[in-house]
Amino acid sequence: MRMLLALLALLLPCAVQAQDAPIRIWGNPAMLGIAERWADAYRRDHPDARFEFAMKGSDSAIHGLTGGVADLALMGRRNDGVDDNGFSRPMQFDATRIEIANGSLSVPGKSDAIAVLVDAVNPLKALTLAQLAAILDCGGKGKPVNTWGDLGLEGDWARMPIHIRSYDFATRTGAWLQNRAMHGGRRMCWDRIAEYGDARELDGTMTPAAEQVGAAARGDRAGLAIANPAQAVDGLRLLPLAFGNGPAVLPSTTTIIARSYPLARRAYAFYARKPGTALDPRVAAFLHYILSDEGQALLAEDRGYLPLAPADAAAQRAIVESIR
Repeated sequence: MRMLLALLALLLPCAVQAQDAPIRIWGNPAMLGIAERWADAYRRDHPDARFEFAMKGSDSAIHGLTGGVADLALMGRRNDGVDDNGFSRPMQFDATRIEIANGSLSVPGKSDAIAVLVDAVNPLKALTLAQLAAILDCGGKGKPVNTWGDLGLEGDWARMPIHIRSYDFATRTGAWLQNRAMHGGRRMCWDRIAEYGDARELDGTMTPAAEQVGAAARGDRAGLAIANPAQAVDGLRLLPLAFGNGPAVLPSTTTIIARSYPLARRAYAFYARKPGTALDPRVAAFLHYILSDEGQALLAEDRGYLPLAPADAAAQRAIVESIR
């Protein structure tokens, strides 16, 4: 009996410590604001819940899971090969990924939608993702698209070459566009593509790449700009985009949430759960809150990331509940 009591005395502090341990969140600094709102609201009904944040960047987030120093990794992008190798090789299973928000419409740094813009006088009505890919890679294995005439424009437009200005394709945003529009292809028309990355000015401020693209494209009748929707001012207009033969739509809050706009992005949470085991109840309860109607409504206060549609949120809750 004395031995049993001694064992309980040793185990009880460990159990209490596990129950009272903070939920440790690593990830993208742009997601700190909404993560703190979720945590503050969650604590109203769970006053004992504690949180620790280490928002050092998406590239280090999953490594926090691997090292056992993070419970959740919040990222404004999907995992890539570097993330997967850094987690799966030492852990011998894959991190679980769930969607927790849609990206923003036009707030730089918050997984903003990618837009295609043309000069206001350009008569082109819409573009498909396949046509955009053909413009970027000079047709690939299909028909080359070098001029506006190759897209069906007539008159003076028919012979006018397409001048491309875009995000730097070596950045995460540029790579995402390549994967989305070109299915990972890397054959590009480099001779007619001008690339732009975020630029730090002498006063320490940062000029986002999208602003540079917009500024360079204005006044160029033959220009095609790949930036974000906020650049649709001063002579640039948004071009509706379509999946395949589907309807062409403009980027908007509605089309991003409905997932009908082809170049909208999302934000994710990752966690480590060994197959066949249940997720830590503390983490599961917090994720349920994030994906609840109340948690998703808090995204409006973020003024950036957009909520998931109710059906999409329900699908992500089902992933949290599953044991695979």
